[in-house]
Amino acid sequence: MACPRHYRLGSGTALVLLAGILTPAAHAAELVVNGGFEQNAGAGSMGFSGWQAMSQPGSQGGFYAQQGSQSALTPVAVAAPPQGVFAAMSDQPGPGAHALYQDIAIPSGKSATLSVQVYLQNAAAPSVAPATLDFLTVPNQQARIDIMDPAAPWNDVGAGVLANVFQWSGGATAGGYQSIQLDVTAYAGRTIRLRLAEVDNRQSLFFGVDAVSVISSDVTPPASVGADRQGNTVTLTFPPVASTPTETVTGYQAQCVPAGGGDTITATGTQSPIAVSGLVPGVAYTCTVAAQTSVGSGPSSPPVTVPGSPAAAAAPIPAWSLLSTLLASLLVLGGVGLGARRRAVRVLRR
Repeated sequence: MACPRHYRLGSGTALVLLAGILTPAAHAAELVVNGGFEQNAGAGSMGFSGWQAMSQPGSQGGFYAQQGSQSALTPVAVAAPPQGVFAAMSDQPGPGAHALYQDIAIPSGKSATLSVQVYLQNAAAPSVAPATLDFLTVPNQQARIDIMDPAAPWNDVGAGVLANVFQWSGGATAGGYQSIQLDVTAYAGRTIRLRLAEVDNRQSLFFGVDAVSVISSDVTPPASVGADRQGNTVTLTFPPVASTPTETVTGYQAQCVPAGGGDTITATGTQSPIAVSGLVPGVAYTCTVAAQTSVGSGPSSPPVTVPGSPAAAAAPIPAWSLLSTLLASLLVLGGVGLGARRRAVRVLRR
């Protein structure tokens, strides 16, 4: 290998380097590589850039690059990827245990938030999954996402699991992709392993994962978000996010993801509230808000679920209407009574 040439640094270059050393690093950074699974070997392939794939010996199937509204291996209708063209989705002609994982270094002194969207479609009857990723243990039909110690075995479910992000243990499944979020600031200064895993030995299990993200930033996410939907617009309210010496908050971006897949709707604003328009009638959404800073996007708020249609409030009855109704009733009763008295008088006269 040829050695690089050496250059004598001039005073201008030295000043530039010194300025770079003295200026604090300020980056709101995406820490996940290929979190949207767009970098793959093509539809139906099993390789994703940045991700390590593992399977228990004897397993069939695995995680595939899935696109559109059909699973990659078997012709089954599934939800479309909520972001981009592809999602990673498990598919199998037979039983097995599979995982995708990626090691992520969380910078010291930074906040960090993990977000991911997941989808489940289960062909088997509901059952309880055991505490193992061994598909030879019957029954075992489950899907999970974990924060792990990188030194632990890929299929560990014990002490090597630092935090469980998501777990489906064989029960009924909900339609559409769901947004999951976890604050991982506690792991700042260390490397963690993000594992996506599924086991199936009953029937087919379609475990879809997309939009995996870990945002590291000096700013914090909005603490909470309130949502008020009126028709095709939802108004999101949230507390302000404070700027830091390295990141100035310049505004906010809200995004709403439809349940069941579909186009993500975004809106921006300089402060709370932000109105997000264009929601499809009858469709539920999951919405988040993130601060936009001088160096990028901060971490997203905890997700808030927006129902498909707001609860219809009963219209108040005006006071004048109640009074009119009461008067009309009294007149009717008075008329009935008067008519009865007149009939009685006629009878007596006869």
